[in-house]
Amino acid sequence: MPKTQSTRLLRKQTDPTALPLTPPANNVQTIPAVRSPPPPTSSAAQPVAELPQAATPQPEPALPAVFRGCWRAVVEEVDQMQRLPSASHLGVWMRKTYRLCYRRVGNGPFRATFTEAGVEGRRIINSSGRLNLVSTDGRSYAKMRGYLHFDELSDSAAPIWWGTSTFAVDEVTDLQCTIEPDGIHATGVVYGERDGTPWFRAWWHTTFLHVAISE
Repeated sequence: MPKTQSTRLLRKQTDPTALPLTPPANNVQTIPAVRSPPPPTSSAAQPVAELPQAATPQPEPALPAVFRGCWRAVVEEVDQMQRLPSASHLGVWMRKTYRLCYRRVGNGPFRATFTEAGVEGRRIINSSGRLNLVSTDGRSYAKMRGYLHFDELSDSAAPIWWGTSTFAVDEVTDLQCTIEPDGIHATGVVYGERDGTPWFRAWWHTTFLHVAISE
């Protein structure tokens, strides 16, 4: 090879401005993608989990003016009583009492200042209960819910001091109440549990009558 041609070839290979040689297509290799590093563990960089919002207590609705005063009702018997599947056998219905006082204290607004749900009977001990106002149409209708708990003696023939066993009864009653000329007409649907297990459902009706306001 002539010397001049060899010199030109050498210059072409060492020239820094020359473009690099492209390898054949069948020798091309793909560089594997590099996995992104995990996000920093700092709490500032982590998305904040959205915590469930606590239920905002709703103000109790105001009863219409026609409900003002104190009212009392007694449920002597039920229209229907149904034992729930696999539940214990039912006994006799215990007389239930309800009381509602809707009045104002001082110059404040009218409120349900006293509510009570009770039960009567010689086999009953440790009873407690209350009524809650659920809703009203603002005229003559109100929906209430009664909660009642008591312990009932398992054997009515034995006195308490003999150590007779008892079972716990819890009742939740939804009341539909409408003001009529003779009082508050109410219907109730009861769900009852015995020692924390479903026991019965019952349906009743009664009338709340005006009573003297108790201080």
